[in-house]
Amino acid sequence: MNSEHTKIKALLLPYLEGKLEEEERRKVEEHIKVCKECREEIEKYENIEEGLKMMKLKQPSKEVWDNYWSSVYNKLERKIGWIFFSIGAIILLFFGVYQFIDELIKDPTTPLIVKIGILLLSFGGVVLFVSILREQLFSKKRERYEEVEK
Repeated sequence: MNSEHTKIKALLLPYLEGKLEEEERRKVEEHIKVCKECREEIEKYENIEEGLKMMKLKQPSKEVWDNYWSSVYNKLERKIGWIFFSIGAIILLFFGVYQFIDELIKDPTTPLIVKIGILLLSFGGVVLFVSILREQLFSKKRERYEEVEK
């Protein structure tokens, strides 16, 4: 094997990847016209590349996904996350409402009727919020579509 052949052979992969300068690319193309060994090697690389393009990652089966979604850890993890999220949102919501009401109640320029209206509106909103929350928790325990698959 001569040194020119060895140099060209080292350029075969970069040639296939399109990473060669114009002059090097031309040299490789001229060489593979006359060199059977390099031409066969390029064909092997191209066959490998075709095979790799046709390969796909195996997707988990339906049974694997069903087991995952029904696992105790997953359900517990999501429930705990939603509980913490909900508690945090409720605390922030009530604090904001409290701050707003506190400022209006302490303001001597706000008429008494407006203060009473704001208090009743706020109290009613809290009662409705708790009622809806209770209803959602109650209906969640008695899920109508429990048997429907995801």
